[in-house]
Amino acid sequence: MAKFNKIFTREVISLVLFFFILGIVLAVFSILSPRFMTVDNMLRALKHLSLTSLAALGLTFVIAVGHADMSFHFVSCFSAMTMSYFIGILEWSPVPSILMGLLGGLVFGLINGFAVGKFKLPDMVATIGIGTFAWGLAYLYNKGNYIYQNFLTSGIINFSDGNWQGIPYPVIYLFVLYFFAYIILHRTKYGRGFYAVGGNRIAAKFSGIKVQHYIIAAFVLSNVLASFTNMVLTAAQGNGNVKGGLILLMPAYSAVFVGVSVFKKPTIIGTFIGAFLISIMQNGFTLLSAPFYIMDLVVGLTLVLSIIISRLEVRKNLNKTVIAIQDGITD
Repeated sequence: MAKFNKIFTREVISLVLFFFILGIVLAVFSILSPRFMTVDNMLRALKHLSLTSLAALGLTFVIAVGHADMSFHFVSCFSAMTMSYFIGILEWSPVPSILMGLLGGLVFGLINGFAVGKFKLPDMVATIGIGTFAWGLAYLYNKGNYIYQNFLTSGIINFSDGNWQGIPYPVIYLFVLYFFAYIILHRTKYGRGFYAVGGNRIAAKFSGIKVQHYIIAAFVLSNVLASFTNMVLTAAQGNGNVKGGLILLMPAYSAVFVGVSVFKKPTIIGTFIGAFLISIMQNGFTLLSAPFYIMDLVVGLTLVLSIIISRLEVRKNLNKTVIAIQDGITD
């Protein structure tokens, strides 16, 4: 009981510290820009959050199984260009074009999953190679040029700019997908399998958990959700851009590891609050007309600090486990 109370207290302290930092960020931007705390700007920030945080949502599952994915931003470029090709060149309607883009993300998610889960290739090397291949394929659709034909007349722009009862569609995507992801990862037996695989793969295997299936599923979710994110971004821009998804990598990793630093493991809620912090900072710097590299510096620093904090926590827990085992042997 005492151990549970200690862990609970540490998590509460981490949450309080996070919201303290968030409060400082909100206060600073409110002082520097009077428009920051307006309703219109908060809705704009929420819409931006919904676009960037979905890629982080899929990445959460990959981190949960103990792997890294360096391909999802590249794959999202391929999927968005696939959708753009079917809309702009072949003049398909939006829904089947979106499905074709998601299919591209699914295929590359399976390739990544089999490469890492079944064939045991190093995740960093394999996903970089596969992702670069996907990005190269994206150039073949229009030789790297923008695809903008039929965007204004096909209705695809409503995929991003439409709303229901005044609520932008991307915000609806955000809460619906995060809700289902939370239920799956934190409220089902299947979801606990992701943590089992990431925590101790050998023990998970002997417990009857199909380790390969979980790894494949994690990479599929990562690639498909990143593809969905970039397709929404493409619809908002009104053209297909082969480089559009490259911006997803750093914010997604930063969001996940901010959550890990707070909850000591990858969680859906942790990823959400991490994405919220990153999105608020991006919105604030945009209002201040700050150079783009300032935001890159801040996001990069946030990622490094959150990884350091999460690593220190993992090392502390590991040392406690070793001491407990030694005490048990001594007894």
